[in-house]
Amino acid sequence: MKNQNIQFKRTTPPVRIVGSLLCVLLVSLAALTARAQTAAVIDPQGDAYYTLGHEAPAFLDILAASITISDTLTLTVDVAGSLDALPNPPGSGGEFFWHFALNTDDSTDPPGFPFPSGQMTAPAEFGVDALWDGKAFRGVLFDRRPALTGGSALLYSIPVSVSGSRVTITVPAALAAQIRAAVVLPGATWNCFTARINAGYENLGVHGADTIGRQPWPQ
Repeated sequence: MKNQNIQFKRTTPPVRIVGSLLCVLLVSLAALTARAQTAAVIDPQGDAYYTLGHEAPAFLDILAASITISDTLTLTVDVAGSLDALPNPPGSGGEFFWHFALNTDDSTDPPGFPFPSGQMTAPAEFGVDALWDGKAFRGVLFDRRPALTGGSALLYSIPVSVSGSRVTITVPAALAAQIRAAVVLPGATWNCFTARINAGYENLGVHGADTIGRQPWPQ
């Protein structure tokens, strides 16, 4: 029997298909990378002290902090000690907290919350906290801008997760969009600090532990 010349038709070569898919993937990744903005800062170990020079626990000793701005807002803080088995905070209603202050507009200093009686002002328009009350972690975002026109701060419950010695706080997209819209450049900053609270937010029983000073807003 004579050999038959059999030909197979291919509309698109496999190599071309793979190449096309790879290009699409790279373009998508590039778009995601371009959309996200990250700022990070390193802090020395062993510099966490309460008022009057009392050494603070390692889980309040900041090693690094970062803020990533995309559709959501992701804030992370790495500390020198494990967060897996934290003690009960001292005092009635006490809490440990890991705090990010977001000064989106350097021309305003809203009064009030989290300070008592509306007598004190602070430059941060927004605050983002992870708090431990001895039983569970919770995440809080507070918007202090309404106080500029006689209103009260707005508080929102937001996700927080803990793994090893890292705290990650996520501001959902709708709230992150409000923060992005409030940013006035140049001059906007962020910073991070840790502390313990003796008796709740507005009682000023706050003992700072470690601080990363104000950093330029990611651009």
